[in-house]
Amino acid sequence: MKTARGKGIKAGLFRPITLWPFPEEPFLEIASKARAIIVAEMNAGQLSLEIERLCGGNRRIARINRIDGEPIEPREALAKIEDVARR
Repeated sequence: MKTARGKGIKAGLFRPITLWPFPEEPFLEIASKARAIIVAEMNAGQLSLEIERLCGGNRRIARINRIDGEPIEPREALAKIEDVARR
């Protein structure tokens, strides 16, 4: 996120402390200001489905998923942020 901002891309971060129950109100407050939301998760996309449900099709949702046990690299996240910012 910091690197993206350094490149002039508007980017923010929502990092929930708990996933259940999902903090819907704080998320929706932040999501209302976003053009797109990138969901990075180390699974097949369970959180992405919840985010899509909450946004009701009003925001573009992009995913970064890893299911091989390897961490999501910062360069992967930056590449996705740059890709979403171009659209």
